Amino acid sequence: MNKRIVIVAAFAAIGAASSAYAAGPVTANTTANAVIVAPQQLTATRNLDFGTIAKPFTGVSTITVAPTGAATQTPTIAGGNAFVPIPGQAHAAVFHMLGTNGQTYTIQQPSLSFGAAAGNLSNIATSFLVSSTNSASTTGALPANGQDDLFVGGQFDIDNVTAVQTYSGTVSVTVVFN
Repeated sequence: MNKRIVIVAAFAAIGAASSAYAAGPVTANTTANAVIVAPQQLTATRNLDFGTIAKPFTGVSTITVAPTGAATQTPTIAGGNAFVPIPGQAHAAVFHMLGTNGQTYTIQQPSLSFGAAAGNLSNIATSFLVSSTNSASTTGALPANGQDDLFVGGQFDIDNVTAVQTYSGTVSVTVVFN
């Protein structure tokens, strides 16, 4: 009779073990990730302004506004005898870049044009500076907050036959976010 009790007990143990495996659904968990990025934006937040310039009586004068974040500046004048009658009216253009932390970008050389009036102004050019790096590198990466400013200055030449008028133009900037 001992053999019978042992066999019955063995079958009962196997039956209990089998019913534990067939008890119902099994659940497991893992993590979920999502990376949300800021939209890539480039927004003009301030115009390029050269201020008021008195044209030269002789020679050619190069008028330059530096690419800085200064609220006001006086353009520099090289050559000729042009002058600035009212200092502190000029400032560089500002373009605000928005993306994500460390996002890389490439800046294409900004352009400056004065439309039909360009015949009166010569050697029109731009220069730029990225605020966070204080450099004019055409490639970079956005800082930790995903934002940076691009300052765009410009220059042109005038002489004694340059027409007296208000010149309005366009500063164009293209940034390719990678």
